[in-house]
Amino acid sequence: MSVIDSVQQRRLVGPRLPPGFRPLEEIVRPSTPLGHGISFVNDDSRLQLTYRDLLGQTAAAAARLRRSGVGPGSLVAMTITNDLASVLAALATWAIGATVLSLPPPPRNSGDWYGRQFRSVLDASGCDFLIGDESPAGLDCTAGMRRIPKQALAEPGDDRVRMPDVSVADTALIQFTSGSIGTPKGVAVTATKLAGHVASIIAALQIDGEADRIVSWLPLYHDMGLIVMLLVGLATRTDQVLTPPSTFATRPASWLTMLADEQATVTAAPNFAFRLAAAVPYDEQIDLSRVRVAVCGGERVSWQTIQDFHAVAGPMGFRWEALMPSYGLAEGTVAVTTAPLGRGPIHGQGGHVSAGRPLSGVDVLVSADSRAEGPIYLGGDWLFSGYHTAGGFESTPAGDWFDTGDAGFTADGELYVMGRRDEVLTLAGRNVFSEDVELVAQQACGPLVRACAAFRNLSVAGRFALMAEANPRLVTDRDDAVKLARLIQASVTKTIGSRLAPVLIVRLGVIPRTTSGKVRRAQCREIYNSGAIAQRILAQLG
Repeated sequence: MSVIDSVQQRRLVGPRLPPGFRPLEEIVRPSTPLGHGISFVNDDSRLQLTYRDLLGQTAAAAARLRRSGVGPGSLVAMTITNDLASVLAALATWAIGATVLSLPPPPRNSGDWYGRQFRSVLDASGCDFLIGDESPAGLDCTAGMRRIPKQALAEPGDDRVRMPDVSVADTALIQFTSGSIGTPKGVAVTATKLAGHVASIIAALQIDGEADRIVSWLPLYHDMGLIVMLLVGLATRTDQVLTPPSTFATRPASWLTMLADEQATVTAAPNFAFRLAAAVPYDEQIDLSRVRVAVCGGERVSWQTIQDFHAVAGPMGFRWEALMPSYGLAEGTVAVTTAPLGRGPIHGQGGHVSAGRPLSGVDVLVSADSRAEGPIYLGGDWLFSGYHTAGGFESTPAGDWFDTGDAGFTADGELYVMGRRDEVLTLAGRNVFSEDVELVAQQACGPLVRACAAFRNLSVAGRFALMAEANPRLVTDRDDAVKLARLIQASVTKTIGSRLAPVLIVRLGVIPRTTSGKVRRAQCREIYNSGAIAQRILAQLG
């Protein structure tokens, strides 16, 4: 693509990565004599393996995959959940020279819709196998695709089985973009770029396999959990503890509690997780003083959220300097920028939070004027190879800049992300993004709201609509919901100068989310306009 824009632009260039980083073949074969390893924790159960144990089980799983017909060049679809069988499925697939196609899990009550959305992409890509104990609805009829039971890969096997000595497939990973459930697009990442990008994350976070301990609930079917947590841990042979995302979703206090119990030094989560973690009570004995890295990415970071979080976690020993606001996307493998290690967040121009500086091998082109934010373009060493779509493979032109679809600006060599350019209105000569509206609503309502999504109301010119999920513990009847709607509308009008039309207070679970937990604004607009959620609206104003 050609970059044509009237806004003065500035190029941010990350440091070059030194040669000699660990190739993906070594990352997926995590043999080490140090005794470090990986633990899977779920409620009261705990499964703990050394990396040497994991290597042996991966070899056994690879042998089972080969007996099922998987070999070099095969394309293997799977949903990588936070359990041993899923990790073995991914590592074994890579170990025998096949490609991992990482599918998001089907949404609840999706019926055959999920299968219809992905079946055409899988067929067009030539996907050969599907690993899973149950095929998602609608995928069973995918032509030519064979299903392999996932749990069978984790059963005890022959300890004498040797790991196959083959190269990882050139295209190692096909990961679906966060917003691609509606229109699936699989982002293709080569083995060299995946391994190099892992090395750039390790350099940015200065991961030390001897001293660090990673704890994460981030789903492994999303790139932040898979790459920033799991693969970084494997590459450095760092002790890591994984727990299912549902643990945090049902008990937000479990995240910080686990950080303390496991003596964690490294973790990561989206902005909404820090907000939820700040809104629940904790045991006074929690000690978070060992945490030195807490990456905050996946969505725009709110200054109010990180302040509220630190007000709760700070007295437990959590250091402000450990917070690392970041920005990334699947098309850049995962990470683009992050705050410098050990500095903490910066409250920059216009009240926005800096997303930091480019990682090694990353180039960013963005507006140099905070008063006139412009498109964010991405370049560098870790750009994806192209999209797998229902129409076939669409390669990325060599040497071109990739338009992220986001808007932002740069100041003092750091990136500030404003929001998605397709959800923005120009009011009184200034751009207002949907993220701006959501932040105002969340700050005004605090724990009354679990999540909210602002989207342009296409039937009312110059207006945002807003959908907010009420906290059922605090919003108990319609009168409470009406008061909440009025509070949101008044706060947005006062702060932004635009009246919402309408404000919808809805039950938990109504707002659709991406695989990373971000709200899907366009789909919110669709379900509102269709009337599909009429029975789940608690109050409507405007």
